[in-house]
Amino acid sequence: MSVPVTAYGSVIVLTPAGPLYEGRTNEILYERVRQGISDGDTAIVIDLNRVPLVRSSGIGTLMGCRTECMAAGGSFVLTGLDERILELLHSLQLDKVFDCFSTLEEAVIASGGTFE
Repeated sequence: MSVPVTAYGSVIVLTPAGPLYEGRTNEILYERVRQGISDGDTAIVIDLNRVPLVRSSGIGTLMGCRTECMAAGGSFVLTGLDERILELLHSLQLDKVFDCFSTLEEAVIASGGTFE
């Protein structure tokens, strides 16, 4: 799985491509988030627009990424969620934990970045 990183002012957007479930795919995303935090980028948006499937281990990875980011004093938001992912978050009551936005522009602006 690839995870391109794009900067919008002080916000970085990670756009994983592929399913989030067991194995290397989760590790790559987690490593990218940790690298961003290490580089001082603590306002992070995860764009799930290119993620067709999220299983429980993927949710665990997103929770771990959020925890790391929040511990560094940053913000962590999700965007690009399809109906299945939204339903999964809702069923686990994680829609109250994650800040989710309908569009990338809304997510970037809410995180303090500039969208152009």
